[in-house]
Amino acid sequence: MSKILVIDDTPEYISMLTSLLLEYEVFAARDGKKGLQLAEMILPDLILLDINMPLMTGYEVCRRLKLINKVKEIPVIFLTANDGSDFEEIGFKMGAVDYIAKPFNASVLKARVKTHIDLYKLQSNLQQQVDQSVEEIRKLNHEITFISASIAELKSKETGQHLRRVSEFCYLICKFLGKNESECEKIKIASVLHDIGKVGIPDTILNKPEKLTSNEWKIMETHSQLGYDMLVDSEFESMQLAAKIALEHHERWDGTGYPMGKVGENISLVGRICSVADVFDSLLDRRVYKDPWEGQRVKEYFEKMSGTQFDPQIASILLENFDMFIDTWKSMQKLKREE
Repeated sequence: MSKILVIDDTPEYISMLTSLLLEYEVFAARDGKKGLQLAEMILPDLILLDINMPLMTGYEVCRRLKLINKVKEIPVIFLTANDGSDFEEIGFKMGAVDYIAKPFNASVLKARVKTHIDLYKLQSNLQQQVDQSVEEIRKLNHEITFISASIAELKSKETGQHLRRVSEFCYLICKFLGKNESECEKIKIASVLHDIGKVGIPDTILNKPEKLTSNEWKIMETHSQLGYDMLVDSEFESMQLAAKIALEHHERWDGTGYPMGKVGENISLVGRICSVADVFDSLLDRRVYKDPWEGQRVKEYFEKMSGTQFDPQIASILLENFDMFIDTWKSMQKLKREE
């Protein structure tokens, strides 16, 4: 049953509307303050709002309703005994969808109420369908991104879990930097592709258990540029961001990194974030060329390299919350084993 909220200071009108609208669940409030509270509580499908009320006019109630995210889309019909187009114009400017004069014509009132409730429900259902479709597309894009990145991981002895962990750490760092959810989610997805350029590195180099020669290392370093070249021509914002991360996640704060030797804040923020997340996970993880490091050794490394290899602000976020990052890493390792 559809819900209607009546906000009117006259008990007789509330009683009349309740009796006219028997096919609906009718709630009532006799002043604006209580009406605002009730609107948030019951989330009605329509609000019938008297204009001339003491303490808070219907116009002010409507203005406040439109500032509340939960209820701002609920249609409001103004009720008033006032005559003149000026009152209607003000009402529509405040966000009302209709205007009904007192005393009511029962047939007109019921027809308008039904029309606006049906329209609101149709719009709500359409929006819900759009939201569901957008969420499905987002999930699909996320999965495709992980699958694409995993192609690079399959060439090496590393696992796709490295990608997921780095992605999660980038998200957490972004949150600690005070960025909004949308920005953090974008970095989380884009960072999955930070090593996509490894598809262009020969397996003999990528999986060599011994120390690389200087020539082999030069070839290994090209994976940053290769990844950038693979992604940069995309029309999608997320791929453009991923291209930047692929290019810059091996740059160093002091300018001795690769491939461009950028210094400090000339390195993009996303590149600096991924640099910390990638090294943190790589040190803790087992690789063909090294055993996993203990947490304390990793912490000491970041303390030492803050301000040289890493952006000191981002390194400090990791160090100040080191136990939380370690626990997150262990939790994701546990999930890997359970899979």
